[in-house]
Amino acid sequence: MIVSRAMAYACLLVFAGILVLIAALMILLTVVQMARGETIPDLGARVIGTLIAAGLAPLCRALARRLV
Repeated sequence: MIVSRAMAYACLLVFAGILVLIAALMILLTVVQMARGETIPDLGARVIGTLIAAGLAPLCRALARRLV
């Protein structure tokens, strides 16, 4: 039981970190495309994806803290 909780805790924290990284990279990609003058194919979908990734990260961290 202790090992499974520790594993779930670690997985949730890593997943939260990956979600933050994804959100940061999506923002960076948008900024670089705007700076280069390229057209952004679907800005609405990118914004929604970024918000979902950024919103799920704190939720995963809160769930991980609840497990401990």
